[in-house]
Amino acid sequence: MAEPLLSPAAAAARTGAAARIRTLVRLRFVVMWNTLRRHPWQLVGAIIGALYGLGVLGLVLFGLVALAIGAADLARTVLILAGAGLILGWALAPILSTGMDRTLDPARLASMPMPPAVQLTGIAVASLLGIPGIVTLLLSAGTAIAWFRSPGAMIAAVVLAPVAAATCVLACQFTVTAFSRAAGHRRFREIIGALVLLLLVPVGPLLSVASQGVAAIADRLPVIADALSWSPLGAVWAVPAEIAAGAFPAAIMKLVIALATPVALCFAWAGLYRANLGSVAGGSHTSARSGLGWLGRFPASPRGAVAARALTYWLRDPRYLQSLIVVLVMPIVFGFMAASTSLPIMLPGSTVLVAALLALSTFTDISYDGTAFSVHVLRGVRGIDDRLGRVWANAIVAVPLIAVVAVVTTALVGRFDQLLTLAGLTAVITLGGFGVASVASAVFVMPVPQAGENPFASKPGAGMLSLVGMAGSYGALTVLALPTIACTIAAGVTGRPLWAWVTLAVGVVTGIAACWGGVRWGAAIFDRKAADLFARVKSQG
Repeated sequence: MAEPLLSPAAAAARTGAAARIRTLVRLRFVVMWNTLRRHPWQLVGAIIGALYGLGVLGLVLFGLVALAIGAADLARTVLILAGAGLILGWALAPILSTGMDRTLDPARLASMPMPPAVQLTGIAVASLLGIPGIVTLLLSAGTAIAWFRSPGAMIAAVVLAPVAAATCVLACQFTVTAFSRAAGHRRFREIIGALVLLLLVPVGPLLSVASQGVAAIADRLPVIADALSWSPLGAVWAVPAEIAAGAFPAAIMKLVIALATPVALCFAWAGLYRANLGSVAGGSHTSARSGLGWLGRFPASPRGAVAARALTYWLRDPRYLQSLIVVLVMPIVFGFMAASTSLPIMLPGSTVLVAALLALSTFTDISYDGTAFSVHVLRGVRGIDDRLGRVWANAIVAVPLIAVVAVVTTALVGRFDQLLTLAGLTAVITLGGFGVASVASAVFVMPVPQAGENPFASKPGAGMLSLVGMAGSYGALTVLALPTIACTIAAGVTGRPLWAWVTLAVGVVTGIAACWGGVRWGAAIFDRKAADLFARVKSQG
């Protein structure tokens, strides 16, 4: 009879809960490393992200040293408010991005022979060992610096650092799981994305207005911090403060709240996780529409088919819809700036930025196609048809929106005498942007959210590559627009109608030439590198 290769104790050690948790954590980092190794720009982005995290850590530690020198009441207020903001930020982060530890999500673990408790522990540990988790843990422990005058408070801050970090991680995972089922529906993602954008785009102007009232509420910040210290958001940060102040009964009660918070989050997360396992296993449901849609309304030609599919993306894909929301909110932002600087002409000037954002939006068209781009390669679509089809669809959406923004903003400030000048500058930006994007999208393949993913999801390296590509695109567009910009300045300085007509003519002619030249150049690149483009698109998925 064959002898077992491993003793029962050794076999249990290799297949026990701890071993499976280690396997999950190792799996997460193996997948991440393979992804970064396959995409050099993502590796560069990850390194920059790590350096950024270290920089933030250094700045915060410097601030903690400053708090240690100051009054204890100030340290208490700042640490409780900042700590509560940190936990709240972790809880809200998944709404903006699904790029946080999604290697170990329920959809990918449903078929693995592991109990839910093991899966939950593995996800939590892997999240804690990521760059954000490690930085949070170090920051939590670093708050001990602010209490160097009280050894008991310092010890409490260090001991409670893992509790604070665990609270942040569990709050994040609870939000991820709570939104996972609803986020499976496209309409839900569109609504959430629209709401977030509408809230985030005007943040700058709103903060500038709100900053004027900070002095008025500064005296109430300690009261707010005291209220938060009795909540799950602030209790863990308030315990060292109470020990430093000698309020031991309050410290004990807040310690109970601090310890109960991650326990409660753990139970709530486990319940949602188990409830979602069934829905994950059951798959998702999709619905189809009858008819050809936009394909039946465009000419039966390759460029007509490309235009129809691209227009469908513009009207139904959340990744494109978020771009439309941004450019529509831009005039509001410029309206705030115009009001605060007493320069009303800045409001119609927002039309130029709207035109640039819309015209250059096809920069990521091929990246957004994903594996659907294989149809263009396998069917031998010519570069000129691909480029013109995408510009066609973009123009159908962009040109009417740009015209409406130009007329409405000009009417609001009563400067119709500048409309011809604005039209010339907008024409070269729009048409030139179509040409520049036609070239750039045939050269760059961006790491972008795939179809069905959160449009706010980001991938390591995407920021750096996007920065390089967009800097080149905007730089090229600026160079193309220089003659028109010079005419615009001349029209503004002299005030002569002749210069306004010259600006319009130069803008239209330059824009048409730039658009046609860019389309032809992009088409030539496409014809030479279509297969390579598809290989890069497929590898980023």
